[in-house]
Amino acid sequence: MISLSDFADTTKTILFDGATGSALLSEDNSEILPDILSLKRPGIVLALHEEYLEAGCDVIETNSFNSNPLVFESFGSKKSAYECAKISAILAKKAANKFSTPEKPRFVAGSVGPVFNRNGSLQQNEALLFEAYSTQIAALLEGGADLLIFETMQDIIQLNSALASAKRIKKDIPLIVSLSGKNGKTHTGTPFEEIVREISKHDLFALGLNCEDFAEIEKDTEIIKKISPFPLILMPNLGFPEKINEKFVYKTTPAEFAEKMSELIQNFVPKIIGGCCGTTPEHLKKFAEMM
Repeated sequence: MISLSDFADTTKTILFDGATGSALLSEDNSEILPDILSLKRPGIVLALHEEYLEAGCDVIETNSFNSNPLVFESFGSKKSAYECAKISAILAKKAANKFSTPEKPRFVAGSVGPVFNRNGSLQQNEALLFEAYSTQIAALLEGGADLLIFETMQDIIQLNSALASAKRIKKDIPLIVSLSGKNGKTHTGTPFEEIVREISKHDLFALGLNCEDFAEIEKDTEIIKKISPFPLILMPNLGFPEKINEKFVYKTTPAEFAEKMSELIQNFVPKIIGGCCGTTPEHLKKFAEMM
């Protein structure tokens, strides 16, 4: 079986999956945090992973973006963030193993997101962050994650805490950092340049952007390409949904998505590409066919 490092050394563009949280909530919105569905309805989580793998994705992300003790506390959840993260990794690994072949190995990325307080501000207590991220990361690795992706990240303090936690638990685990914002700054106002300069001391598998629409991600990728020494990852979303018949609907079709993704590859040559909010297995399947 090809290892993740062997896979990364090829000229192939690595295809990540699309949205997890928004896809699961469209199936069952009974929980405020989609992560809890890994415990409550593991069948639909496993089925989503398998749909992305059938679509041709090389890497699937765990349903654990919010599975951090501090996030669960902020949302008032009594569930165990550790158990949610662990079972999310177990489910993703089960699906990846089912579809892996010697010619086309499949991998699991443990998804880790930012931490906000109840008032919507970023948590800045380094000791609390280190402990919370350590809990989440340990659970993901115990569940079988092959790499970690810190996505939609906003803040240097949180990233330093998350990266330090990962390195303490497993020094050789591949790490990806993905920022999100607009006009060269995160949504909380931190310039991408400051974050990239600070985290460049780490040995990252890739660095890039997620959860921006195509127009924004093109402009911000120009900035990232100039300042980052790492391979590029891009995971755009489908923009803002419209409310139709009491449901939120993203109108970008799979064909439109595939065409715009192809343009991103031609213009920026990312090592890793995938989808964020609103994207579905159908979107990724169409793009995989074009690739």
